[in-house]
Amino acid sequence: MLAEWITFLTTPCPRPLRRVGYLGETIGTLSRYRRCRRAWEPHLSNTRQTILAAAHSAPQHRKVTVLGSGLLLDIPLAELAATFDEVALVDILHLRPARRAAQRFANVRLIDADLSGVLAHLFRADGDDPSSLMPVDTPLPEADADLVVSASLLTQLPVLPCRWLRRQRGVPDPVADVFARNLVRRHLRGLAQVPGQVCLISEVEHQLCLGTEIVETFDPLYGVDIGPVMREWLWDIAPRPEFDRRYDLRYRVVATAGPAA
Repeated sequence: MLAEWITFLTTPCPRPLRRVGYLGETIGTLSRYRRCRRAWEPHLSNTRQTILAAAHSAPQHRKVTVLGSGLLLDIPLAELAATFDEVALVDILHLRPARRAAQRFANVRLIDADLSGVLAHLFRADGDDPSSLMPVDTPLPEADADLVVSASLLTQLPVLPCRWLRRQRGVPDPVADVFARNLVRRHLRGLAQVPGQVCLISEVEHQLCLGTEIVETFDPLYGVDIGPVMREWLWDIAPRPEFDRRYDLRYRVVATAGPAA
């Protein structure tokens, strides 16, 4: 906890990101990875293999863009840097370990960008009508790549904005759920407009498990269809007692070639 607090205090981060919780969430994810490294490794390995397969099948290798690069735990950075002339890593923020990793490669760039598109408007949210925050569709950053990877990002886009709307603006759950669904659809529309190849990796189901029994599920896509599944695996994101003394939290993850335009 002390190390997390020191990282929180010393990491350069715009104040709005701190207020909404992006810095704390990123630091918390890194700490969870360190605690659950063994349980996470199959998921991280599957993600890396999926990205590399997409990279090898790309018709050209001028540029690859990774949306949701984050901590780089699941990104085969060295291999991408060796395969493509240019690597663009895009996320709302990157901690120092990710920045140090990127600096090892002359052809890798880090881009800090709000991929949800709503952060700039979040503080003026109307508790009765947050739909006014939904921005006009714009091209995804660095979308002129031969390969665009959306890496475990899709379901994360609504999480902190919706939490802020519920807690700070009193937005009721049904309204926040509509807002979340629209954010998911907006990202998929952006991917559908990418001129190059797309590799989309996302959770499609959260499972609360008691031993081998699934006792409850949640749809993190809010009913949105992301297209035909190419690969599928499970991510033991919080084996007991990480989340609960009795229950495990598991994600069902899929990879697709992206939504149809």
